[in-house]
Amino acid sequence: MMSLFTHLIKKYRKTQREIEEEDRLDMEMAEESLTAEEGPWRLRLWPGRRRGSRRRRLLLFICCVCLTLIGGLLFLYLHVGTEYKVLMTEKRTDINGTGYTEFGEYILKYSPDGVTCVSGSGSVLWNSTFSMQSPIVDVRGTTAVIADQKGTQIYVFNQNGQQGQFQTSLPVEKVRVAKQGVVAAVLNDDDITWVNFYDAQGEEIAKSRNSLGDSGYPLDIALSPDGMKIMVSYLCITKGIMNTKICFYNFDSVGQAEINNMVASQIYENAVAPEVIFTDEGTSVAFLSNGFSIFKGKQIPEETKKVQFEEEILSIFHDGNKFGFIFKSDKRDYKYRMQLYDTNGKLLAKTYFDLDYKQVKLRGGSLIFFNDKEFEIYNTGGRKKFSCTYDKAIQDIIKVNGFQKYMVISQNSVSTIRLK
Repeated sequence: MMSLFTHLIKKYRKTQREIEEEDRLDMEMAEESLTAEEGPWRLRLWPGRRRGSRRRRLLLFICCVCLTLIGGLLFLYLHVGTEYKVLMTEKRTDINGTGYTEFGEYILKYSPDGVTCVSGSGSVLWNSTFSMQSPIVDVRGTTAVIADQKGTQIYVFNQNGQQGQFQTSLPVEKVRVAKQGVVAAVLNDDDITWVNFYDAQGEEIAKSRNSLGDSGYPLDIALSPDGMKIMVSYLCITKGIMNTKICFYNFDSVGQAEINNMVASQIYENAVAPEVIFTDEGTSVAFLSNGFSIFKGKQIPEETKKVQFEEEILSIFHDGNKFGFIFKSDKRDYKYRMQLYDTNGKLLAKTYFDLDYKQVKLRGGSLIFFNDKEFEIYNTGGRKKFSCTYDKAIQDIIKVNGFQKYMVISQNSVSTIRLK
């Protein structure tokens, strides 16, 4: 687009020079051909006609440039790509169970044997070895935690490498990390579960004891970006009725006067909250089996928005600023319907699609749907940007740094591609 615009500007400058030269020659010819009687009269008319001609040419040129730019922008907006260029492919030599996840501008490749940080071009930045049975990972920006699920090892990393490592006294069920390296972990002790709070070196900051008959079973936890607040979703059963209790714990000065540092709670009857997240310091979301609730407040969160759906939720996806849901379509011509919301609960987009997806991601302002052989990409306005069949069985797709660049992970290879 910029090269086209530069070409048009150069053409415009050339045209102006030609017009000025034509004016000069025309004026000279006019002066030579005029008689003494008619000269003054015709000299008064000639410049006006030439100025009008130059003005019309200039307006025509500006209109052409504007139409060209508008046409180019419309093409880029409406175009649905179907092809890609493979920039790099490398054969996978890692072991079974290796996972990949975004890590700031880089990629974390982790397995039971260790973790490696690689750039979007595939170069290794650092690596660390360990031995785990079932590694699980959580990333907050440029900080990551890797724990051995059902084991006791926890490692904390930033983009420079290992930041801390420690062991817990009980097996780990879930783990979350804040950008400063603070770690929250759910530990299993038979009928009792603990939600423990650690710094990056494993120093215990706080802990909470929970039982199914008392607090309930913690389904999910979330850490605020500053690492000072924990949001926990508890599954409770009261008189045979399944409920969810969302609790907020504040380990700043505000929560010191409260029992167990709990500053707020909310109960939802006949609903389960399998996932909770913080989107920023003062906003959090509880994803329920029948909808979602949004909480606002940097110190003491309060529910500000609750949305319930009548339909079954098939999938949930989110990033730091938006979240969405997938349902079965209410139109005959499509299989699925996607609805996207902002952190105030406002509906941003609704779109329909047919791809029998295996996974959906919201990354870098794009929605990525894929199954074993196909993938589609939509923008956050719900418009399809890309659709194609891939030549290998897809295990995962990760957005990497760079224009239209993605990493496609298959069973035997990892390829970096650019969409056309």
